[in-house]
Amino acid sequence: MIIPQEILIAKSEQLHRTVDELVTIVTDALQQQTPVHEVEKKAFETLLRAGLATVQLLVDCLGKGDVGEEFELPDGRVVKRSEKPQSRPYVSIFGPVQMERFVYAEREGQAIAFVEVDARLALPDSKFSYLLQDWDQSFVMEQPFDKVRQTVAKMLGLPQCVDSLERMNREMSQQVEAFHAVQEPPPVKEEGAIFVQTGDGKGVKIRRPADAKPIENHRHQSGPKPDRKRMATVGAVYSINPFVRTPEEVVESLFRNPEEKRPKRERPRPCHKHLRAMLTHENAAGEEIHGRAGVFGWIADEMAQRNGQGHKPIVCIMDGEESLWEARDVFQEHVPMVDVLDLLHVTPRLWDAAAQFYARDSAAAETFVRVRVLRILRGEVNAVVRGLRRMSTLHELVGKKQADVKKICGYFEKNRHRMRYDEYLKHGYPIASGVIEGACRHVVKDRLERTGMSWVRQGAQSMLELRCLYLTAQWDAFMTFRVERETQRLYPYRETLQPLSWTVAA
Repeated sequence: MIIPQEILIAKSEQLHRTVDELVTIVTDALQQQTPVHEVEKKAFETLLRAGLATVQLLVDCLGKGDVGEEFELPDGRVVKRSEKPQSRPYVSIFGPVQMERFVYAEREGQAIAFVEVDARLALPDSKFSYLLQDWDQSFVMEQPFDKVRQTVAKMLGLPQCVDSLERMNREMSQQVEAFHAVQEPPPVKEEGAIFVQTGDGKGVKIRRPADAKPIENHRHQSGPKPDRKRMATVGAVYSINPFVRTPEEVVESLFRNPEEKRPKRERPRPCHKHLRAMLTHENAAGEEIHGRAGVFGWIADEMAQRNGQGHKPIVCIMDGEESLWEARDVFQEHVPMVDVLDLLHVTPRLWDAAAQFYARDSAAAETFVRVRVLRILRGEVNAVVRGLRRMSTLHELVGKKQADVKKICGYFEKNRHRMRYDEYLKHGYPIASGVIEGACRHVVKDRLERTGMSWVRQGAQSMLELRCLYLTAQWDAFMTFRVERETQRLYPYRETLQPLSWTVAA
């Protein structure tokens, strides 16, 4: 197909005039001593117009996509041209682009089977360009939808509504599972010597169902509100090299004055940290996916891929919530691994125990905690429990104080098989799950638990899936995968189209 030369020349001249305005901006600024920030603004506005003219030029050069009254598809079907060109909305990062083209279907009124212009441009299913979707949702990963709407409108002059951004988010998330399914495990040479897996839960405020009576939102409810929150399970898998330490070194790092200079010792960094987060939700096929089972099933698959031969030790770090360990056992009951109770869930209980005997924040309370942290790190859990009970008797604790000490002792006894910290430290295993604590904060709290926020379940799940990719540097790879997959789905015959040609007169 030969593009009419006069069309290209006219549109090209228009584009050149727009670009020439940039030189005018500079010359005017020199004469009028225009502040540089005003020059920036004028230049950016001109670049947006130049960009829009560029995209419009491309669309205009493609014409109406008329390939004849009838057209035979590669699969043998014969489709017919529409009576007149049909318009199609398209919003680029530069602004709306005017687009009219013929569409082809087997019969009038049937689903469109072929549109040459759409196929050549690899247009998205929605009116928003893939690049605009990428930018929109990158902002959405960090900011509320309405804030993103305002930001993009200020930067690009593009009006978008919150509903469009939310819909875009949900549609984009539907490709996440397919993306995960085709990912190859990280190269073996890039993995650390130890694999670590961990999981935790974080509540997400969920709106009442759409069919609930409005008056129900007015009902006062004191105390915990389990009907308002749903638990999101967050899981992480990574590898890391050993970091051998003594109990004394760990204690010194925990009680170090922040103003003191930290000892220079390089800690190993996690390798290929992957995250997943799930609420109980329905997938695209309408099947209910149990969030906790989904995450621990993924952990098991991830570990089987990355440590299939079992040559490297697996360390499982979690808090003392038994349902987490039970969920792990459902999928990895016969997989050898080292169970570690997160030290970050031990030390707060020691501070609570200290408060039963000494004033909070007192030097005596800190000494109490320091001594017992050291003993626990040395493997003396039973001795610490006996000592707490003996102190409770000597101090004649009663009522709530006595009950609190008893509860703390019970927690340590229940988890003592996961508190062999002396062994863990000798092998260089991690003993605290800062990774999952950070994941729960970054994935869930920082985005889904802001003041006044509440979510519908599917919207929250979409955000969780995309945010896990965003926070683990997989965003760009996912965007590339999504565009390629959507292009193949929408335009299966695109590769059969012949390139267009044109010439420009000198």
